[in-house]
Amino acid sequence: MPFRPDATLPGALVTEDPNPPPKLIIMGGPGCGKGTLCKKIVDKMGVTHISVGDILRQHVEDGSDLGMQVREYLQVGRLIPDELAIDIVFDHLNRPEVQQTGWLLDNFPRTQDQVDAMMELQVIPDKFIFIDLPESTLLERCKGRLFDPVTENIYHETLYPPPDDEAVQARLVRREDDTNEEALTRRLDLYHENIEGVLDYLEDLKREFDGELPPDELFRQIH
Repeated sequence: MPFRPDATLPGALVTEDPNPPPKLIIMGGPGCGKGTLCKKIVDKMGVTHISVGDILRQHVEDGSDLGMQVREYLQVGRLIPDELAIDIVFDHLNRPEVQQTGWLLDNFPRTQDQVDAMMELQVIPDKFIFIDLPESTLLERCKGRLFDPVTENIYHETLYPPPDDEAVQARLVRREDDTNEEALTRRLDLYHENIEGVLDYLEDLKREFDGELPPDELFRQIH
């Protein structure tokens, strides 16, 4: 049975898990289809999905102190401070249940400081999934995106319409930062400004996929 050094006790060895929990990162521009893919990956693999954006949007919806602090960042398409994003992610990574299930980091790291924090704490993924789409397509997808808060399914007005069900239709919502074109453009600009440094860090693990593929086919290729 393989052993590895125990980081908490110098000179000691602990049993190495022959089937360690998955450690995944998925990245792509806003509207590339990550939300749908993450749901499929979580359902299939049982990993914990960690999305800073989702966590913060929930705080905004709940009206918490943190939500009040970050609401303006989300509304205008600005990145939240690196320190806050790093604290949120590592708080979740250190939870016992996450260490048992494994994790799926959604668009983290997004900046060089976040990359540096991962390197310092030796957070190394097994796989890096990168979804590629041209900017014009990303914009179109964001503008037509619809979200079902009950099932957490994501739809699009024309590309992937919701079911013809009055109950579903009535509860569909749009993300606040999808309805502001100026904020959308800023989000894309920030994404392009920061992505190259992140890709350099994860280049050896990167598997690139065509975001134009239908969701089921894209998931089949990823999995």
